[in-house]
Amino acid sequence: MLETKNDTITLAFTQPQNKCSIGVGAIIRKQNQILLVQEANGPVRYSWAFPAGLLQENETIQAGITREIQEEIGVDSQYKSIIFFGQQPQSRWGKQDFYFGCEVEIFKDEFKICQNELLDCKWWNIDQIHQLALTPITRIGLPFIL
Repeated sequence: MLETKNDTITLAFTQPQNKCSIGVGAIIRKQNQILLVQEANGPVRYSWAFPAGLLQENETIQAGITREIQEEIGVDSQYKSIIFFGQQPQSRWGKQDFYFGCEVEIFKDEFKICQNELLDCKWWNIDQIHQLALTPITRIGLPFIL
């Protein structure tokens, strides 16, 4: 279920055993660069991606993206807007994944990555990104941000 109230979007799960997941990814820009993280686990290990994660039950997109950025790269951030919506029929969690790519502002460039989830965190020039091994959902989002 999707609810909107006071410019806040809340996605509520209606069944205890969901057949889908809802992910959020942070599009973080600095001049002609985009911040990407390198995944440490699963079939996307070594691939580059937007800092991202899954929403928790009844969590807003705004709260979820802020939490995920803090957990993954250790910085405070502010949600700006949704840039794109993507879908993966079969994500790495074995569920259909609905994904919101969100423009986000961060307040410092000193990152402390979650070593259980990530190998690296790096600013990439926009013209370099197409040459990287990217996660599928990151590749889906590229046309909307370049």
